[in-house]
Amino acid sequence: MEGVLRLREDAKKAGEPILRDKSFELLLETVKKFKPKKILEIGVNLGLSSIAMLLTEKGANLTGIEIDEEKIKLAKKNYCDFGVEDRAKIFAGDASEIIPVLTGEYDLIFLDGPKGHYYEYLPHLLSVLKSGGILFADNVLFRGYVGDKVKTPHRFATTKHSMENFLNAVSTDPQLKTEIFDIEDGVSITQKLQ
Repeated sequence: MEGVLRLREDAKKAGEPILRDKSFELLLETVKKFKPKKILEIGVNLGLSSIAMLLTEKGANLTGIEIDEEKIKLAKKNYCDFGVEDRAKIFAGDASEIIPVLTGEYDLIFLDGPKGHYYEYLPHLLSVLKSGGILFADNVLFRGYVGDKVKTPHRFATTKHSMENFLNAVSTDPQLKTEIFDIEDGVSITQKLQ
């Protein structure tokens, strides 16, 4: 895991949009607690969170979705460097096109893709989330705009609205149990009850 932490520091210095430290710790705690065998990650970037999850849960396999071809190459190289390439695969393309056609069931879904699409993705993600499974979503408080802690610039209004719809949906559905963590950019952990 030390190598992953080093690469995370390098990525931060390079300005990569990686999962922040407290949220990263919470993700790994969630993986330790629920021991998922099948993981779906939306927004792979450099593959560092994927690797950390696979190193944390040795019996897991991961499917990722990433649109950026350069990032996919780097993620695949990182998978090889950490010896998890046989347990991780990446679908290249737009998550909005891939998510609706996913099949199978996942024990844990890590949602860290385009923020304005969380609500749109939700029904599709819930349809492939196993009963008892976990949806871990990052950036749900979106820079403090969700919940009106700070005034929302016009250009972020649509994303804010989508994220509020997402949080309302996961918080009010009786089939789901959701906890929202006001750390960094906000995290929600939703368990599908049935």
